[in-house]
Amino acid sequence: MNYMNSLRVSLAIMTLALVCTTAAQAQPKPLSPKEPGSPWPEWELTDFQPKSLRFNETYGLNHFRGRVTLVALLATWCPYCQVQLEKMEELKKEFEANRVKVNFVAVNIASGASQQDEFTSRSSFPLFQDTDLEDAFGLHQGNKDDYYIYNERGEISDFFPFGGDRESDLTSTEGYTNIKQAILDAPFQSRLSVDTVTAVKIDGIEGRTYRIDYSENLGGKKKWKPLKTITLESDQFYYFDLEANRMHKRRFYRVEEVL
Repeated sequence: MNYMNSLRVSLAIMTLALVCTTAAQAQPKPLSPKEPGSPWPEWELTDFQPKSLRFNETYGLNHFRGRVTLVALLATWCPYCQVQLEKMEELKKEFEANRVKVNFVAVNIASGASQQDEFTSRSSFPLFQDTDLEDAFGLHQGNKDDYYIYNERGEISDFFPFGGDRESDLTSTEGYTNIKQAILDAPFQSRLSVDTVTAVKIDGIEGRTYRIDYSENLGGKKKWKPLKTITLESDQFYYFDLEANRMHKRRFYRVEEVL
């Protein structure tokens, strides 16, 4: 009897271990901070740019949410980085001249804290001082001279490692063009999907306003009518068209951002 009880206990333990192992293996692997779609790291550092509106404040990348953002990992003591920063400023002004809204951010390596003036004199955008404790470089899993481009939702759209397959040196025509085009390709494309006849889902950007229109005829006489205008409190929103359900009508939907 004792042998049978011990056998049952052993089998139960083995079964439990197998279930736990399988469950652990089934957990989704976290995205690398360099992989498209992964969120930007949640570091908070001091902005040492006197021209910045938040000069000498400690904050993070969430402040830039809602606009495409270029983040560069640089070092003030590096002559190459100093020139890269000047070219970033040039690219920033080019976008502004064409009314393209983009955030530019540089993170100075921890060992460059004593030479911050090398950057402040060459740029006008926010500059963050990394520390050994916060280790923004490590959170990005990046190295000096790497570029990260994020969409408006704070998700990485593109990554340019220094010395990678694509030229990223902003002093070269090719590198400047590559980074510029990647920024232009970064904006998040808001989507509309209809899961059922009444469940309308907007996959957009928190804080922006969208209008849902509907039509009951997609033929030559289709007429779009306003259904709902909503400012998103998160990146996703569900609207249930109860009238269509009550009237048993088939409707077609579209979404437009209200600027």
